[in-house]
Amino acid sequence: MDPRTVIIILALNLLSSGGMFYLIARKMPPNGGLGAFAAGAITFGAAYAARLAAGAQVPAVIDALADCAMIAGTLLFIGGIRQFVDARTYRIHAPTLAGLLLVFLAVHVAAVMQWGIVGRYVLISFSLGGLFLLLAGMAAYGLRAQDAALRVPLRLLVTLMALLGLATLGRAISIGLHGAQAIFTGLAAQVFFAYAALAAVLMGPNLLWMVFLRLNRQLAELASRDALTRTLNRNGLDDALRRHFGSRRQRTIAWLQVDIDHFKRVNDQYGHHAGDQMLCEVADVLTGLIRADDFVARTGGEEFLVACVDASADTACSLAERLRAGVAELRIRVAGQSAALQCTVSIGVSHPFSVLRHWEPAARKADAALYKAKSAGRNRVVLEPG
Repeated sequence: MDPRTVIIILALNLLSSGGMFYLIARKMPPNGGLGAFAAGAITFGAAYAARLAAGAQVPAVIDALADCAMIAGTLLFIGGIRQFVDARTYRIHAPTLAGLLLVFLAVHVAAVMQWGIVGRYVLISFSLGGLFLLLAGMAAYGLRAQDAALRVPLRLLVTLMALLGLATLGRAISIGLHGAQAIFTGLAAQVFFAYAALAAVLMGPNLLWMVFLRLNRQLAELASRDALTRTLNRNGLDDALRRHFGSRRQRTIAWLQVDIDHFKRVNDQYGHHAGDQMLCEVADVLTGLIRADDFVARTGGEEFLVACVDASADTACSLAERLRAGVAELRIRVAGQSAALQCTVSIGVSHPFSVLRHWEPAARKADAALYKAKSAGRNRVVLEPG
């Protein structure tokens, strides 16, 4: 395959993919990695386009800038993958990127001065090959944290980038052994350019596949999760109950009806932003202290329903007491307030039930027990009468 044709294909594919990623990223939630993919593709494509525009006799400064752009584009891709697979927000900071590029530029100048065009191609091929393998490793590391559907395009990405990394390192070795004639001619060069074109064509659709699978999952979560506290909403609660009682092993559930004490007073005195913060922190305590099979739903303004799975009434009360104590230890820092807010909850506990149709009557009994806890002074646990 003619190298110039391949470079044209790579430039057009990367620039068009980058533009598409950018347009889609503007309409999607942040921190998904798509913005970094867009910046990486456009930067890499611009490097190829600059070399094509410069013609056959490429000035040394254009060579150096194009190679730096390729390194920058690959680092942006790595940042995008890290952001995509990692639960934490991640990005390559501009000073770090600039520092890496300055180091590469210094080595680039030294290599060209010492070995000419061969030194330049060995350096850029070796550097890109290592970065492609790092990108593949980053994607492979993130596989274990993804759901089954997302693992398919991630595995394809790992394969594409690992093979491209090995092919690029092989190209560096071939040029180092055989000199300038191996840059564009010979079997090794033809195989490299053919695979590079294939990888570039497959990369864009594969990244879009990954992003849209992630978006679909987020939309499904929005349908089943409370937007503020990330606990289950009514739809999510219904689904959780159907799954629970639809399994082969029938296990009981005891309800814990949790209500934040004096919540209206918090909203009136400190504002709704303070109330929202309190809701979120209480939800974090509840989800953090329940057992592995238990689940939490937000059922009202300041009310949560906790499912204590496969436990006796005594065990459910012990869990309720643990949740009550955990919330009581909260010290909520609210903007504009010098003192931290304290918070307590009252909890009503139902006896266990084992049939799906009994969940609402049991919830009403837990609510009645909650009312008794409120009447008795709040910040306490009450079990429904046996």
